[in-house]
Amino acid sequence: MMPIRETATPVANDATCIRHVVLIGDALGELARTLQRDPGSVESKLVPGRREAWRLTLLPAGDIVKPSLPRELPCDATHVVISIEGNCAIESSELLRGRPASYEEALARLSFAADQFECVVQALIRASQAARLPTVICTMWPPRHPEPTRQRAASAALAIFNDRILRRAVEARLPIVDLRAVCTEAEDFAGPTLLSRAGLAKAANTVWLALYEVSRRSPGAEVFC
Repeated sequence: MMPIRETATPVANDATCIRHVVLIGDALGELARTLQRDPGSVESKLVPGRREAWRLTLLPAGDIVKPSLPRELPCDATHVVISIEGNCAIESSELLRGRPASYEEALARLSFAADQFECVVQALIRASQAARLPTVICTMWPPRHPEPTRQRAASAALAIFNDRILRRAVEARLPIVDLRAVCTEAEDFAGPTLLSRAGLAKAANTVWLALYEVSRRSPGAEVFC
């Protein structure tokens, strides 16, 4: 069983090695872009109160996965976060809107979509391993649909996608930030699949603390929440 670690606030001076974080994936990208439209840097909003200056670079998953768009991590990057947003992917795929002929067909469709998703996860992990930088990978937060039946269906589908993340993370011995255990309150969400600023702050702080921990010792497949 993977050890589960409750994160604790690090000493500020010890965290100065976290200077340039590369976020691979699309989980926080849309909200980060929204924050960038406001005055002040997105970095100060994601992790407020930092005395040390740091940078955030967003790399969409498609830029990493597509062979026609080879994308290397910035040469001055110090840390990598892999975070993929699966709720929107499930919605856009219409997996929950179709009318399969049987439960077997429905599960087969879901499994096929999860297979494709897992290939993306593998590609992102390979990119982070090639960079040889301290890396954490995030699970996907649960949806927040007001309609109970849709909430149950979306949560069940997302559990299969999250299982693929966990499987590949354990295989690669990557530390895991379990956002399912971080974003649990209504105020953490701005919509059925979108985090609020409060939820984003909680997620970003947990990620930061996990990066601090894996920076100062040998990483392994443990869970931060």
